[in-house]
Amino acid sequence: MTIAIAGACTDSTVGQATPGGAGSTETSPPEGGGSDESSGSASPTVEIPARPQDLSLEGVDPCALLTQAQLTQLAGQMGFDEPPVPDTRETAGVSMPACLVGQSAEPFNAFQLSLVTNEGIDVWLAGDRNVDAWLVSIAGYPAVNYKLMGTEDEECVTSVGVAEGQQLTVDLPTLVDTDYRKLCEITESVATMATETLKTLR
Repeated sequence: MTIAIAGACTDSTVGQATPGGAGSTETSPPEGGGSDESSGSASPTVEIPARPQDLSLEGVDPCALLTQAQLTQLAGQMGFDEPPVPDTRETAGVSMPACLVGQSAEPFNAFQLSLVTNEGIDVWLAGDRNVDAWLVSIAGYPAVNYKLMGTEDEECVTSVGVAEGQQLTVDLPTLVDTDYRKLCEITESVATMATETLKTLR
């Protein structure tokens, strides 16, 4: 099974990114959203904080980034109780390794944890993709939350800048309309777990 966010990758403008504080889990895009004057720029609209260290994703199994204890926590707290399934994600025309974890009961949502090694989180803040994006911090690493521009209840994606030109991404599209802030709480939690596990492997 392959999940792709086609809408989030089309050319358009990005909402003004708003930096969160250290360790923050800021889940709201800037008030007003909409277009940014730097649309079309190749540079991020905000300064991306430095990483504590690079955590390369090369050779990593995405399904190995959630320990059994973490999976048990996700099952108990959020209902994601299906066994992890290897998956793929299309990013900039390249297939990337991913892992899918679903729910066996309503609303039957599933999140996808993917390892992107052909572009960093700066692409979501550069003003040329059809997303509302804002800066957050995950496990001490710079990260971006984003959603399809103008939508409020379809999905949230959290991408962690774990290394130069690489991002650990958690995507949660919903089958039932759900406020993106609630979805971002989940993607940030999963991204935090996966990043903490990645630290132990590097």
